[in-house]
Amino acid sequence: MNIDTRISLIRVTSNKLNFPLEVDQINSYLSDLRNHSPYDDEINDLIDHILQNGGKRIRPLICLLSFEMISNEQRNDTSLAAACSLEVIHNASLIIDDIFDKDIYRRQEKSFYLKYSTFAALSISYSLSSLALSLASKTNVIEIVDELIKAIHTLSTSLFLEQKFRSGKNKMTQEEALQLIDRKTSSLFEAASVIGVLLGNSSKKDRESMKLFGKLFGRAFQLKDDYFNLTSEQNDLGKSGVWTDISNRIQTYIVLEAMDLVSPNEKEILNDYYIDKKDFPTEKIKSILVNSGALEIVKNQISHYISEAIAILNMFSKSPSRDKLIEITNLLHI
Repeated sequence: MNIDTRISLIRVTSNKLNFPLEVDQINSYLSDLRNHSPYDDEINDLIDHILQNGGKRIRPLICLLSFEMISNEQRNDTSLAAACSLEVIHNASLIIDDIFDKDIYRRQEKSFYLKYSTFAALSISYSLSSLALSLASKTNVIEIVDELIKAIHTLSTSLFLEQKFRSGKNKMTQEEALQLIDRKTSSLFEAASVIGVLLGNSSKKDRESMKLFGKLFGRAFQLKDDYFNLTSEQNDLGKSGVWTDISNRIQTYIVLEAMDLVSPNEKEILNDYYIDKKDFPTEKIKSILVNSGALEIVKNQISHYISEAIAILNMFSKSPSRDKLIEITNLLHI
């Protein structure tokens, strides 16, 4: 499941996330990307539309704040280029996710592949990916380019892994669900955190610590997204039709917990629906999941990841940037 198509952390808490200066600088850099792009005007117009059509810039924000926390320096063109490379690749991945998940809407308008064609969506995703690597190369730090390449690779393998899990005849394990979250969601948060400290004078220990921070942040982020996707009304999701996680029979972490908690009869229904692909009303499946007790377990799991992530940040010297990272992490609480 991708983040922005559904009720995400940032949409749910947008009234609390308040870093206008940083976000304005990120948006300004993104709006000027066509001046650094090798593509013709038609492609650049589409890229502009994608990058300016919403999004709270959480990944580049984490990158910039991580850089400032480790270096005690102000953000500059180099750090903005690195941060914005993450936002560009994030948007490239969303275009592909929409095709994969058959999502109808993205940020209150038709998904790109429905609006322009699947061929155009694939083409633009490739263009965005190469543009992201071009931005990362502007830092002249090969480790930063390598980090972004690893994130792109991990994102791409997540689709293969998800399809493997979906087409299987066995119930996923919680460990497998977390592995998928780590690849599909945490990977870019890990990259944002590591690239941020790579921009400064960081040690190997710093990089390892921030990589773990990104992993924990991503897990909490995705579990919160799954939570609100399940508990929100269809009209809240900015799309028509049913809840796509349920209709696509995605075995989220919540589903797997529910299967262990419900009555034998309800467990058989969930097994028939998710494993044997038998048809049941979406509302019935949702009701079983919501009333299973799994949501409370997931809330506690989110709190655990948040506590561990903040403990990592508290290892670094106190600074305004560190405090902002802690503030952003605390917004993951339900």
